[in-house]
Amino acid sequence: MPSATRTGTKTSREQPAGNSARDHLNNKLFFRLFQAANIYETQAVRVLNFSAVTGATLGALYRDPKGMLFSELYAYLGVSRQNLDAVLKGLEKKGLVERVEAEDDRRKRMVSLTPAGIEAWRDLHERSLEFFRQGTNGVSAAEITGCFETLSRIARGLRGIEPD
Repeated sequence: MPSATRTGTKTSREQPAGNSARDHLNNKLFFRLFQAANIYETQAVRVLNFSAVTGATLGALYRDPKGMLFSELYAYLGVSRQNLDAVLKGLEKKGLVERVEAEDDRRKRMVSLTPAGIEAWRDLHERSLEFFRQGTNGVSAAEITGCFETLSRIARGLRGIEPD
């Protein structure tokens, strides 16, 4: 079996011309965001028995007892209409949410938690708090605050990107 030998030359692929140190940092940052999001999703399902988007959906709906318009909900969560529709169908099958026509416009749908959905959210929320404590173990409150603020600025920047 052939073996690799280090010769003092670069063993990784050469970077295309024009890549700056900032480009390298940005690449590492977005890879870490991707990696952390995937680990979060995997662990949320394994430990909490809910996907991250399902938990976020229940939490968003819990904030307003009247519910939210479908269009407001997918915009708030930052997910596609199709993704949210699939999540809501699963939650409807479990009896945790309901979609009803909006009073002012029958074309619009209000999404709200059922009484079972409220109980499911309360249980999930309590378990999530411990999950988050473990996930941020060793990270100071100041670091969490700084990270939150930075991620919020990145999200605003990403929302502002227009296709060519």
